[in-house]
Amino acid sequence: MTTDAVSLETVIRRFYDIAGFPNVVGTVDGTHVRIKSPSIAEHIYVSRKKYHSIKVQGICDSNLKFLNIVSQWPGGTHDAFIWSNSNVCEMFENSTISEGCLLGDSDYPLRPLLMTPVLNPTTRKQQRYNGVQIKTRIVFERSFGVLKARFRCIDTSAGSLLYTPIRCCRIVIAVVVLHNMFIDNRLPLPVNGNEIWISSFTHY
Repeated sequence: MTTDAVSLETVIRRFYDIAGFPNVVGTVDGTHVRIKSPSIAEHIYVSRKKYHSIKVQGICDSNLKFLNIVSQWPGGTHDAFIWSNSNVCEMFENSTISEGCLLGDSDYPLRPLLMTPVLNPTTRKQQRYNGVQIKTRIVFERSFGVLKARFRCIDTSAGSLLYTPIRCCRIVIAVVVLHNMFIDNRLPLPVNGNEIWISSFTHY
Protein backbone atom coordinates (compact mmCIF):
# COMPACT_ATOMS: atom_id res chain seq x y z
CA MET A 1 0.00 0.00 0.00
CA THR A 2 1.08 3.53 -0.67
CA THR A 3 2.25 5.76 2.17
CA ASP A 4 2.31 8.86 -0.04
CA ALA A 5 0.20 11.57 1.60
CA VAL A 6 -1.22 12.94 -1.66
CA SER A 7 -2.25 9.49 -2.89
CA LEU A 8 -3.84 8.63 0.46
CA GLU A 9 -5.78 11.90 0.46
CA THR A 10 -7.26 11.05 -2.94
CA VAL A 11 -8.23 7.54 -1.82
CA ILE A 12 -9.83 8.88 1.38
CA ARG A 13 -11.86 11.46 -0.53
CA ARG A 14 -13.18 8.91 -3.01
CA PHE A 15 -14.22 6.49 -0.29
CA TYR A 16 -15.97 9.29 1.57
CA ASP A 17 -17.97 10.10 -1.55
CA ILE A 18 -19.52 6.59 -1.51
CA ALA A 19 -21.46 6.81 1.74
CA GLY A 20 -19.82 9.42 3.97
CA PHE A 21 -17.47 7.12 5.90
CA PRO A 22 -14.43 9.25 6.78
CA ASN A 23 -10.74 8.47 6.63
CA VAL A 24 -10.93 5.14 4.75
CA VAL A 25 -7.82 4.11 2.82
CA GLY A 26 -9.02 0.67 1.72
CA THR A 27 -11.36 -2.28 2.19
CA VAL A 28 -9.97 -5.67 3.16
CA ASP A 29 -11.45 -9.13 2.77
CA GLY A 30 -10.70 -12.62 1.56
CA THR A 31 -11.85 -14.77 -1.32
CA HIS A 32 -11.34 -18.36 -2.39
CA VAL A 33 -9.78 -19.58 -5.62
CA ARG A 34 -10.64 -23.20 -6.30
CA ILE A 35 -7.73 -25.57 -6.99
CA LYS A 36 -7.35 -29.29 -7.58
CA SER A 37 -6.75 -31.50 -4.53
CA PRO A 38 -3.08 -31.08 -3.58
CA SER A 39 -0.91 -34.17 -3.20
CA ILE A 40 0.49 -32.96 0.14
CA ALA A 41 -1.51 -31.82 3.20
CA GLU A 42 -4.68 -31.64 1.14
CA HIS A 43 -6.89 -31.27 4.24
CA ILE A 44 -5.62 -27.76 5.04
CA TYR A 45 -6.81 -26.58 1.63
CA VAL A 46 -10.44 -27.52 2.25
CA SER A 47 -12.57 -24.37 2.50
CA ARG A 48 -15.70 -23.88 4.56
CA LYS A 49 -17.66 -24.76 1.43
CA LYS A 50 -15.88 -28.12 1.31
CA TYR A 51 -13.78 -27.66 -1.81
CA HIS A 52 -10.01 -27.25 -2.14
CA SER A 53 -8.85 -23.69 -2.53
CA ILE A 54 -6.27 -21.07 -1.77
CA LYS A 55 -7.39 -18.16 0.38
CA VAL A 56 -6.54 -14.76 -1.04
CA GLN A 57 -6.59 -11.53 0.96
CA GLY A 58 -7.00 -8.30 -0.93
CA ILE A 59 -7.11 -4.61 -0.09
CA CYS A 60 -8.94 -2.47 -2.64
CA ASP A 61 -9.53 1.20 -3.28
CA SER A 62 -12.78 2.79 -4.43
CA ASN A 63 -11.70 2.52 -8.07
CA LEU A 64 -11.68 -1.32 -7.83
CA LYS A 65 -7.88 -1.36 -7.89
CA PHE A 66 -5.94 -3.71 -5.62
CA LEU A 67 -3.59 -1.89 -3.26
CA ASN A 68 -2.27 -5.09 -1.72
CA ILE A 69 -2.69 -8.81 -2.34
CA VAL A 70 -1.70 -11.81 -0.19
CA SER A 71 -1.85 -15.08 -2.12
CA GLN A 72 -0.08 -17.82 -0.20
CA TRP A 73 -2.44 -19.45 2.30
CA PRO A 74 -4.47 -22.70 2.13
CA GLY A 75 -8.25 -22.44 1.83
CA GLY A 76 -8.85 -23.49 5.43
CA THR A 77 -6.98 -20.47 6.82
CA HIS A 78 -9.05 -17.90 8.73
CA ASP A 79 -9.17 -14.29 7.54
CA ALA A 80 -7.95 -12.97 10.90
CA PHE A 81 -4.86 -15.20 10.79
CA ILE A 82 -3.95 -14.06 7.28
CA TRP A 83 -4.41 -10.44 8.31
CA SER A 84 -2.30 -10.73 11.46
CA ASN A 85 0.54 -12.27 9.44
CA SER A 86 0.44 -9.76 6.59
CA ASN A 87 2.91 -6.98 5.88
CA VAL A 88 0.11 -4.42 5.80
CA CYS A 89 -0.95 -5.33 9.33
CA GLU A 90 2.65 -4.80 10.45
CA MET A 91 2.77 -1.47 8.62
CA PHE A 92 -0.31 -0.26 10.50
CA GLU A 93 0.95 -1.54 13.85
CA ASN A 94 4.38 0.10 13.55
CA SER A 95 2.83 3.32 12.15
CA THR A 96 4.49 3.04 8.74
CA ILE A 97 0.93 3.75 7.64
CA SER A 98 -0.29 6.28 10.18
CA GLU A 99 -3.19 7.88 8.34
CA GLY A 100 -6.61 6.43 7.65
CA CYS A 101 -8.26 3.10 8.39
CA LEU A 102 -9.32 -0.06 6.62
CA LEU A 103 -12.83 -1.50 6.59
CA GLY A 104 -13.37 -5.22 7.09
CA ASP A 105 -16.12 -7.63 8.06
CA SER A 106 -16.55 -9.33 11.43
CA ASP A 107 -14.03 -12.05 10.55
CA TYR A 108 -11.38 -9.44 11.28
CA PRO A 109 -10.35 -8.13 14.71
CA LEU A 110 -11.59 -4.65 15.57
CA ARG A 111 -8.64 -2.27 15.79
CA PRO A 112 -8.29 1.54 15.77
CA LEU A 113 -7.14 1.28 12.15
CA LEU A 114 -9.36 -1.66 11.13
CA MET A 115 -13.04 -0.86 11.49
CA THR A 116 -15.51 -3.76 11.54
CA PRO A 117 -19.32 -3.83 11.89
CA VAL A 118 -21.14 -3.75 15.22
CA LEU A 119 -22.51 -7.22 15.89
CA ASN A 120 -26.20 -7.24 16.86
CA PRO A 121 -26.67 -3.44 16.68
CA THR A 122 -29.30 -2.11 19.08
CA THR A 123 -29.23 1.66 18.56
CA ARG A 124 -29.91 3.83 15.53
CA LYS A 125 -26.34 5.07 15.56
CA GLN A 126 -25.03 1.51 15.48
CA GLN A 127 -27.43 0.59 12.68
CA ARG A 128 -26.46 3.66 10.69
CA TYR A 129 -22.77 2.93 11.23
CA ASN A 130 -23.24 -0.62 9.97
CA GLY A 131 -25.17 0.58 6.93
CA VAL A 132 -22.50 3.08 5.93
CA GLN A 133 -19.70 0.64 6.71
CA ILE A 134 -21.22 -2.13 4.59
CA LYS A 135 -22.10 0.20 1.71
CA THR A 136 -18.51 1.40 1.61
CA ARG A 137 -16.99 -2.04 2.13
CA ILE A 138 -18.92 -3.56 -0.80
CA VAL A 139 -16.23 -2.07 -3.05
CA PHE A 140 -14.26 -5.20 -2.24
CA GLU A 141 -17.00 -7.45 -3.64
CA ARG A 142 -17.03 -5.42 -6.85
CA SER A 143 -13.23 -5.52 -7.15
CA PHE A 144 -13.03 -9.29 -6.97
CA GLY A 145 -16.16 -9.61 -9.10
CA VAL A 146 -14.53 -7.66 -11.91
CA LEU A 147 -11.22 -9.52 -11.45
CA LYS A 148 -12.92 -12.91 -11.74
CA ALA A 149 -15.01 -11.75 -14.69
CA ARG A 150 -11.85 -10.68 -16.50
CA PHE A 151 -9.91 -13.81 -15.62
CA ARG A 152 -12.30 -16.74 -15.54
CA CYS A 153 -9.53 -19.15 -14.57
CA ILE A 154 -9.79 -17.95 -10.95
CA ASP A 155 -13.59 -17.90 -10.83
CA THR A 156 -14.97 -20.80 -8.81
CA SER A 157 -17.84 -21.31 -11.25
CA ALA A 158 -15.32 -21.97 -14.03
CA GLY A 159 -13.81 -24.97 -12.23
CA SER A 160 -10.48 -25.55 -10.51
CA LEU A 161 -6.96 -24.43 -11.32
CA LEU A 162 -5.13 -27.65 -12.22
CA TYR A 163 -1.72 -26.74 -10.83
CA THR A 164 0.24 -26.96 -7.61
CA PRO A 165 -0.82 -24.56 -4.83
CA ILE A 166 2.35 -22.50 -5.29
CA ARG A 167 1.72 -22.02 -9.00
CA CYS A 168 -1.94 -21.19 -8.35
CA CYS A 169 -0.86 -18.48 -5.90
CA ARG A 170 1.43 -17.02 -8.55
CA ILE A 171 -1.37 -17.06 -11.12
CA VAL A 172 -3.55 -15.01 -8.76
CA ILE A 173 -0.81 -12.42 -8.28
CA ALA A 174 -0.27 -12.24 -12.04
CA VAL A 175 -3.93 -11.61 -12.87
CA VAL A 176 -4.18 -8.96 -10.13
CA VAL A 177 -1.22 -7.11 -11.68
CA LEU A 178 -2.93 -7.28 -15.09
CA HIS A 179 -6.24 -6.14 -13.57
CA ASN A 180 -4.55 -3.06 -12.08
CA MET A 181 -2.91 -2.32 -15.44
CA PHE A 182 -6.33 -2.45 -17.10
CA ILE A 183 -7.67 0.07 -14.59
CA ASP A 184 -4.66 2.37 -14.94
CA ASN A 185 -5.15 2.34 -18.72
CA ARG A 186 -8.94 2.74 -18.42
CA LEU A 187 -9.79 -0.40 -20.35
CA PRO A 188 -13.51 -1.25 -20.30
CA LEU A 189 -15.01 -3.55 -17.73
CA PRO A 190 -15.90 -7.07 -18.89
CA VAL A 191 -19.53 -7.86 -19.67
CA ASN A 192 -21.42 -8.00 -16.35
CA GLY A 193 -18.17 -7.15 -14.59
CA ASN A 194 -19.62 -3.96 -13.18
CA GLU A 195 -22.68 -5.64 -11.68
CA ILE A 196 -22.97 -5.89 -7.91
CA TRP A 197 -24.60 -8.93 -6.44
CA ILE A 198 -25.65 -7.57 -3.06
CA SER A 199 -28.68 -9.74 -2.32
CA SER A 200 -26.55 -12.09 -0.24
CA PHE A 201 -24.12 -9.46 1.05
CA THR A 202 -25.38 -9.33 4.62
CA HIS A 203 -22.39 -10.75 6.47
CA TYR A 204 -21.27 -8.48 9.30
